[in-house]
Amino acid sequence: MKRTRVGAQFAVDKQVLKLRLSTLRLRVVLVLIGLGFTVLGARAMQLQMFKTDDLQEFGERSYTQSIHLPASRGKILDRNGLVLASSLPARAIYVDPRRFAEASPQQVVALAKALDMTPDQVRQRVEKGGRQFAYLKRQADVAEAQVVQELKVPGVETLKEYKRHYPEGRISAHVVGFTDYDDRGKEGIELASEDRLHGVDGSRRVMRDRLGRVIGDIQTVRDPVDGQDEWLSLDSHLQYLTFNALQEAVKEYGAKAGSAVVLDVNSGEILAVANWPTYDPNDRSKVRFSDMRNRTVTDSFEPGSTMKPFTAALALELRKVTPNTIIETAPGRLKIGPDTIGDSHFLGTLTVEQVVQKSSNVGTAKIALEMEARQMWEFLSAVGFGHTPEIVFPGAVAGRLRPTASGARSSRQRSPMATASRYRCCNWPRPT
Repeated sequence: MKRTRVGAQFAVDKQVLKLRLSTLRLRVVLVLIGLGFTVLGARAMQLQMFKTDDLQEFGERSYTQSIHLPASRGKILDRNGLVLASSLPARAIYVDPRRFAEASPQQVVALAKALDMTPDQVRQRVEKGGRQFAYLKRQADVAEAQVVQELKVPGVETLKEYKRHYPEGRISAHVVGFTDYDDRGKEGIELASEDRLHGVDGSRRVMRDRLGRVIGDIQTVRDPVDGQDEWLSLDSHLQYLTFNALQEAVKEYGAKAGSAVVLDVNSGEILAVANWPTYDPNDRSKVRFSDMRNRTVTDSFEPGSTMKPFTAALALELRKVTPNTIIETAPGRLKIGPDTIGDSHFLGTLTVEQVVQKSSNVGTAKIALEMEARQMWEFLSAVGFGHTPEIVFPGAVAGRLRPTASGARSSRQRSPMATASRYRCCNWPRPT
């Protein structure tokens, strides 16, 4: 028998199931939504129409970077064109600490070996650097940098820079000087002629990926302008001979230090300047500060017998004597107040010319006594004693000249009254 299912219908009249919205609330919600869209639209219009350049620049900064292009430093040459200092291509090896954290222990060991360091030293340099940059080595050879790049250690990159090379080494070290890691002059001509030698660095913009790797050039902002060459009056051959002679003399007499200067008597140009002890500007890892002193310009000294021609010259100019005026030096000693002036051996009767030629102390003293202390002071001051040498060279000191009031009779004939700086030289660097 077939059953018939009878469905029942129920009338739904429950208040809880009916949806009723307040007209006021609905309108408030619609207004708020409309205001939101209006604000978003206005902001979008503002960004697209009025801040396009700023947003574009902000976006470019996230994937572009300015790369420093160092200028090549000018050469330093002697009077014959022989190179005394030049710049060689080098590389700065640096690391991005964020990416370097991904390097394996084996890669760190290989990197340390390539840099002639220990793994701990590499990690210490990374930790001492900034959050995004740390130098591992400056002025590395190009071949060494190439080996490091081939290791493909995460975060390790290289930058182009220059390393200063000094072919004459310690022979002309005190004259030429040296530069620091940033290719800035620190001593000698390198410092004195910094503005001419350094040049103007350039820059270019490159595109980088999210890992900081360069993936392409955008534009060259400024091309580097190399520095100018500096020509000196030095003669490298004479410099070599002077240095060797000085070194042998210091050794022979057991001196602690020595210096020598060679001048062209006709032009006043400096042809050679040598100092001992010295240092190698190509390797300053173990140099002592005292070895770096250019004693020819930093030290003052008692001129001694070199003052005798000045005394005779002033007497001739004041017409106190003539070249043939007779000066009696016997018995070889002259007492002036509490002091006694003496010659090394008996010279007898001399002319003024012979007094200078034979370097007679007694003869020079008698000539000096013919003049007033004030006259000698004014003359010595006029020729440069007591003044800073007229050279553009770092560390040059002034000599000392006693005031007229202290120019007693006995002080007029000693090399007297003056303590000279090494030279009041001209033409260094050599005029171009």
